[in-house]
Order: sequence, then C-alpha cells, then structure tokens
Amino acid sequence: MAPRVSVLGVLLALACGGESRPIVLDVRTDLPEHLRDYVEENFEALHADIDVRFSVGGAQEGLDRLRAEIVDGSAPDAPFDVWWGADVMTLSVAASAGLLAPYRPSWASADGRAAVGRDDSWYPLSITPWVIAFDRDDLQLSRAPTDWNDLRHFRWADEIEMLDPQRTEPGALFVASMLAYHERQSEVQAGFDWLSALDGQVETYAGSIPEALQALRSGGSRLAILPRSDVEAERASEAPSLYYRIPESGTPVLARGVALISGTRERESAEAFVEYLGSREVGTATKLETRWQPAFGGVDSTRIPDDFELVDPWTPHEPALDRIQSEGAGWIERWDREVRGR
Repeated sequence: MAPRVSVLGVLLALACGGESRPIVLDVRTDLPEHLRDYVEENFEALHADIDVRFSVGGAQEGLDRLRAEIVDGSAPDAPFDVWWGADVMTLSVAASAGLLAPYRPSWASADGRAAVGRDDSWYPLSITPWVIAFDRDDLQLSRAPTDWNDLRHFRWADEIEMLDPQRTEPGALFVASMLAYHERQSEVQAGFDWLSALDGQVETYAGSIPEALQALRSGGSRLAILPRSDVEAERASEAPSLYYRIPESGTPVLARGVALISGTRERESAEAFVEYLGSREVGTATKLETRWQPAFGGVDSTRIPDDFELVDPWTPHEPALDRIQSEGAGWIERWDREVRGR
C-alpha cells in the first residue's frame, strides 16, 4: 500500500518553496534605534540565514530576567542569546552568577583599554572616560582645572556639579572607581579623604546627567564631573560652548560590553554576531551614534568629521571591577555617612 501523503504538508512545502526558516537570534540591548537598525541590516546582509531580533530594555531588567529563568547555568530556553551594550558591572555580576557563556572573540587583543570579563565570560566593546566639564563662555581654558587635585582649590568652592552616588549608577561607579584607584595607590582611606575634600567644593549632587548638564548651561555650577560621551553629545546638540579637560593623571572609564547567554540554543549564530560587533565598521557606527569609542581596535577615521569631538589624549585608570563589585555597596554607604555634607 502506498504511503499516505498529507495534502496540507504538500501545500505548506510548496508555499515555502522548500526553503528552511532563518535562525532567530534574540539580542538584548538598550542602545539607540539607529545603531540597532544599522547593525541588523548589515549583519543580516552577511548572514542571510540569521534573523536578528532585538529585545530592548535596561541592564538591571535584563539581569533580573536572567536570574529568574536560568538555574544552574542552564534554562529550557534562554530568554535571549546575546547581551549587547550592557554596562560591564552588570555583566560582571551576571558572570559571577553563572548566567553567561564563555567565549573569546577573535577581535579581543592585549591592546584593549578596558577590563576583560572573568574566564572570557564577557568583553568590553566601547568605553568613555570621566572628564571635568565647563563652559568656555564662563571659564577661560587657561584657568580650567587640568587634574583631579585641582578641584580642591578654593576657587571652586560650591562650584562643582557631581552625580549623586546614591541616586545614579554612573555616580556610584565614579565614587567606587576613585576609591579603588586610591586603594591601589596607597589605601582606601586616602580615597575617602579625597572625596571629603571634593565634597566641600560640590554645589549639588545631581540626580541625572541631564540635570548636571543643565547646571553647567545655566551657570548654577561652573564645573561638572561627567562622562565625556554625554558632554560631547551636549556640545553637538545644545551647547557648543561646553568644553572639558581629561585629568592628566588618569581617569576612570565607563564601559559597555557584550556576552553570550548561558543556555543559548543558537551558539554558532551568537558567536558570529559577537564577532561582527567587534568589527571596525560597527565600532565606527557606535562612535558616530553614541560618542563612545571602541575598547578594542579603532575606527574608520574617514567617516569621523574633523570637528566631531575634542582631541585630548588620556590615560585610563586600571580597572578594579572585582573590588568594586565586592566592596562598592559598602563604600557608597560609608560615603553617605562620612562624606556627604560633612
């Protein structure tokens, strides 16, 4: 007897032209839409068998979702396959919890200027340094501070805007990074002493980066400690007279990274996506869209306008993510008790 053939099955096969469905790759990110669209279009042009889909959301929300769905390093179905653009502190926490899958991309090399995740569990993609920002219409360049210790001069009493370490994640990371730096140089108490001297100069602890930038524009403060990427974005859109100095002795950095998720069913496609994210093409697009620079490699200088940003060489502080992860919360609590307003 001849085998039965499903009419519905034949019709579906004909409708699909016999082609296999593309692999769906779920990428978690909170990076700008234009950058997402650029990466999706160009990656899929290189990998016609992969359909990139983005789930957009913040880092803490992503971490909470992974913790809820991944148990003992695996899940029936990982909530997403690649985490792109999360801050490296969150990635470090996720790695410690066994939520990330180790992978060393080919573009990772010794010349990177940011921390590397433990056991290749994540890698930094883009970085931006902390700077001392000011308005050149208010302050002559020759009188602007050139290093962190300059901020303690009486000239800047009640003239500095700083992100609140208890209300903002970047502010907490800045304080913890400076404490880790002083601990490495001598002892952590030296860091608290420096922060205490700085506290006497602070006009306001801002609740957000836009709030700090507004204080500069309005003249509420003459200086502000901020990430360079945000100052550059403000210069380009709202306040061309803004300027900044990158401290000569070195500066902490903010970093965003990329990781594979433990339990992903699309490991090969996820690896291909991570490889593409580390390309010069994507690094250049990221710099143009976000004003963060690649942690590894460089950019296509022919695509960067001459007046895109201030050219100022800088030296990053050695990262201390393990110390910040283990001690950061306690350090911030101590800062609030012993430093703020004292």
